[in-house]
Amino acid sequence: MATINQIRANRRNAQRSTGPTTPEGKDAVRFNALVHGLRAESPLIPGEDRAKFDAHLQLLCEAWHPQDEMEKSLVEQIAVAQWKLVRLDRYEAKLYEPGLNGAEFAMAIHRVYLTQIRLQRVISSTIVDIHRYRKDRLANMPETANHAVENFHRGIIWCNSENKYSYAILPQVLGLDGEWRDVPREVLADLSAQT
Repeated sequence: MATINQIRANRRNAQRSTGPTTPEGKDAVRFNALVHGLRAESPLIPGEDRAKFDAHLQLLCEAWHPQDEMEKSLVEQIAVAQWKLVRLDRYEAKLYEPGLNGAEFAMAIHRVYLTQIRLQRVISSTIVDIHRYRKDRLANMPETANHAVENFHRGIIWCNSENKYSYAILPQVLGLDGEWRDVPREVLADLSAQT
């Protein structure tokens, strides 16, 4: 057991030692206690490629077409959660390397499983949040005089010499993301026969 003089000396030394003070020193020790990085403040930890994360985020942005900063933030949450799932898979693979006893291994795998479920729920709930936010945003948009015309473009029906109708130009609908999309011919097949 330490004597009172040793305890006092340790306290005096601890007050003088404040750790690194320069930005370079702080950056050097920033990740010293990093184990798996799942609770890291930054979406990327040392050894991960920023370009790969940015490409992943770009793919999600192309798929979701975020319209404002809130939607961009939600899409980024999905990207970070998916990135952490990949990181978790790498961490899980390291657990199978020799070195852990049975109880430690079981606890570690259980924690991985619980974290995996949590991250999957984050992704699912964020997707629900995006849909809810878009629905609310569209509901709060000011109404225009001719709402039906602005959400639907009529197509052109062509009649051939055998009195069979087909669409020369498909009708289009305005999606929730603001993109105009052709109505598929399979949906219109019954409508063109009734014309």
